[in-house]
Amino acid sequence: MSAREEDADIESPLNRAGAEDGSERAALPPETTRPTAPATRPTAPATRPTAPATRPTAPATRPTAPATRPTAPATRPTAPTRAAGPTRTPGPVRGTPRPARDPRLGVGAPPVRNKRSRGSVVKKYCVPITAVVLILASIVVISILIKVVLDNYYLFCLKSFKFIPLDKWCDGESDCAGGEDEQRCVQPAEITTTSQVRLSEAGSVLQLYITSSRSWSLICSDNWESGRAKAVCAQLGFRGDPVSSSVPITNVMNGTSIFSNVQVQSDLGIQVIPIGGRCPSGSVVSLRCSACGASQKRQRIIGGSSTPIQNWPWQVSLQYMGQHVCGGSIVTPRWILSAAHCFPKGQKQVDRWRVQAGVSSLTFTFASFVDKIFVHSLYVAEKQHDIALLRLKADLSLSASLLPVCMPGFDTIVPDDAKLWVTGWGYTAEGGTLASQLQEVAINLISNEICSQEYTGQIHSTMMCAGRITGGVDTCQGDSGGPLVWLGDSSRWDQVGIVSWGDGCGRQGKVGVYTKVTSYLDWIYGVMKLQL
Repeated sequence: MSAREEDADIESPLNRAGAEDGSERAALPPETTRPTAPATRPTAPATRPTAPATRPTAPATRPTAPATRPTAPATRPTAPTRAAGPTRTPGPVRGTPRPARDPRLGVGAPPVRNKRSRGSVVKKYCVPITAVVLILASIVVISILIKVVLDNYYLFCLKSFKFIPLDKWCDGESDCAGGEDEQRCVQPAEITTTSQVRLSEAGSVLQLYITSSRSWSLICSDNWESGRAKAVCAQLGFRGDPVSSSVPITNVMNGTSIFSNVQVQSDLGIQVIPIGGRCPSGSVVSLRCSACGASQKRQRIIGGSSTPIQNWPWQVSLQYMGQHVCGGSIVTPRWILSAAHCFPKGQKQVDRWRVQAGVSSLTFTFASFVDKIFVHSLYVAEKQHDIALLRLKADLSLSASLLPVCMPGFDTIVPDDAKLWVTGWGYTAEGGTLASQLQEVAINLISNEICSQEYTGQIHSTMMCAGRITGGVDTCQGDSGGPLVWLGDSSRWDQVGIVSWGDGCGRQGKVGVYTKVTSYLDWIYGVMKLQL
């Protein structure tokens, strides 16, 4: 390349851009003249000559550039055609920063993009999030522990915004503003009126009380329909769909000769209308207010054996703060029958009670919440009138393992030495521990006369005794409130007793004492009706 050609190359736009690149080489000061390159470059020898020992010394001073640059000619001679070579990559647009290049990659390599490392992301996001989660979890755990401690020792009064000791909750005296601490407690229920409806043991024949004549009347099945059946069952505190049928008058052997019809009033009340003579159809009404008493059954408790809940689907566990305390039985999907002594002083807080139903194994999960608890108004820490009713907040879902037991008829008489069954999760031995599986045992009715010989002066007409005089089988602690049932001559199981009290467990001559259910039918139906 000639000197003129090289000079033209230096002035080209590409080289001007390259000259502006300050990252690769420093700019050279302008010179007055540039030595002319030889027309032809000598061929390199096969072997490179040894560099001279000394390099020519540069002039002491560099020629000073002229103050003014010579004016370029009007027309510039056309540069000779250059030999084909590698295409140059244009530089960045003037004024735009040139992207940094890794010097290790060489000329023409794409710009390096900085990527955020995974470690920096974890440090920026994961560590703070984990810390926040741990702090929140610690707060929740501490809050739960504080609540558990407070629940075990104190009651918080919302209205007065204060804590009171737990032994002042439901003690009969108001310690919170507005009596808040006495509102959700076990309450006595007094029923002084006699039910106007009753059902017989044999055939569940319906009878209604006529106030004017003060007598009981059979109800003719003429014009009887479901609306009247619901209205009559509502008088006993039952809801749902009752089942009724007709029974020939000739099969009713109760000596009643008065017959009536029923008229339903607007408030689901009923009016009894006597008729002269007999029913035109020659039949009377048989009524069952619930589908009750069904069982797969056709013995520890003491001396009993394990049994599936399907054999006794009405058996439930009454639990106070997650601990089994007593047994109970399902009367309706909303009502549970038990004993009054299951709710002593210090355990009268309704919100701490739960009812577990439909299980054979004693468990404390998914138990039902209790809305109200009623005990007989005449029960005052004594053995008489030992009966209670629990109203649940929601109806139980009935199934093969969860069904109500039948209430006995008003005229039910259990013969002496009749075979009865009692169930529960109580102690399997006196001074022992609770059973994990539901237990059953067959015992016999003991007459009150014989029972009084062992419990002098303590057996009343509202009680009944059952067990074995020889001992060995009996109920025990934890069985209280559970059902004593009898199959009788019917195809349904009736609850005739409630586990109440006794001396020890399975002792010889010391049989169990039970609350006699037939003595409290008016109380049971009266409480259920008032809360319907």
